[in-house]
Amino acid sequence: MNNSSLLLVDHLRTVTWHRHETFEKLPFVLAMINGTVPMESYVAQLRGLAAIISTVEHAVAESKSPIVLLLKPILKSRFQMLSADLEFFAPKTVPDIVPAIRLALDFARQMRTEAKADPDKLLGYLYVLEGTTRGNQVHLPDIVRSFDLQSDQGVSFYRGYGKATETHWEEFRAVMNGADSSVMSAAEQGAVDMYNALEQFHCALFPFVSESLGVTATTLNPEAGDHPVPQNRAVLDAALEAGQQCRDEFSYYEKRYGTRGEKFTKSDVAWLAALPGQPVEVVANQVLWLGRVLSSRGMPFLLLERQVQLLVEKVQQVEDGVPVDTLQVVVADMYAQRCRSISQKDFDALCQKLSESISPATVAHFPDLPQILVGSQIDLVAGMPECRVLLLSWLKDTGIVTQDELSRVIALLDETFKR
Repeated sequence: MNNSSLLLVDHLRTVTWHRHETFEKLPFVLAMINGTVPMESYVAQLRGLAAIISTVEHAVAESKSPIVLLLKPILKSRFQMLSADLEFFAPKTVPDIVPAIRLALDFARQMRTEAKADPDKLLGYLYVLEGTTRGNQVHLPDIVRSFDLQSDQGVSFYRGYGKATETHWEEFRAVMNGADSSVMSAAEQGAVDMYNALEQFHCALFPFVSESLGVTATTLNPEAGDHPVPQNRAVLDAALEAGQQCRDEFSYYEKRYGTRGEKFTKSDVAWLAALPGQPVEVVANQVLWLGRVLSSRGMPFLLLERQVQLLVEKVQQVEDGVPVDTLQVVVADMYAQRCRSISQKDFDALCQKLSESISPATVAHFPDLPQILVGSQIDLVAGMPECRVLLLSWLKDTGIVTQDELSRVIALLDETFKR
């Protein structure tokens, strides 16, 4: 039969079946079956797949393809499954296999570009990744045995859809087979690209040499991409402490951004801790860049100022740590810039007025809200208006403040900064 006459899933299976056979003979898979796969390889697999699958899930969320729209209701977030497994292994501080992680990140970047240029490739990516749910069921006992895990610990990704796996696959197959023949070529290329990437990635996972182990941003946050982080474990731990302390001081982080935001706090503060050693103007420009990115997502520059201040304090306590002179200069400049917009005395007075304009129950539940509001206004005056717009919309949409309270808050902010 001519492959062009086959339905989509049947066509993809016909042109890629040999890749599955090859994959099952890779050293990583054989070690998994034999119960000898190292924990470094397994955890690095979870991290690399998290980067790849997160990219695919974002593409699915943005896709307007009729087939993808039909698939959305039946697809569970496998990124969330991977995140649960990585949370379980986090206390073990397992290092990354750096070459493998970089291969996964490179492919994630490639997918982001190609899924936009040729959206039908996404169908090929999904075919391969959803197909792994069936193979994972076969290898779930191997993983449990390898690391003496409980059936519900560290294996959410391999457990996947569980007993519903075959039912899910048949639903997936039925929807995919409704695709028009015009998608065949691009979907096939997407499937081939995904197999190529997964083979290269798993070959780098096992066997590996000890020199390839290290800490990457992916160790902390699978969605962070590839950026420097401290290799000195004491400095990294100090940075993570600083990040957690900042989150403890500002409940806004958890209320607005939740668990995903916590992961970005870790990778961001680790990146900041890797900046010392560069010229102060380079460090200042990098911090300014991060501040603008965060502000555009609803996090006032004020939060970054406090984060850098806490980072300096924590890293200074590390014996044989890194000098933080450049960060000290930068945080002092951030404070001075803020005081040029509003003095600390006026800042505190405005926060008090805002507290009195909001219900006592809200202030008790969200004590840092006045500071966040003033911080967003400072960003507005500094030419970063997105922060205030996003913050006020979120406060209104979530019902944290009433419309009357919001009107009083806006009036106070605008009046204070007109002076």
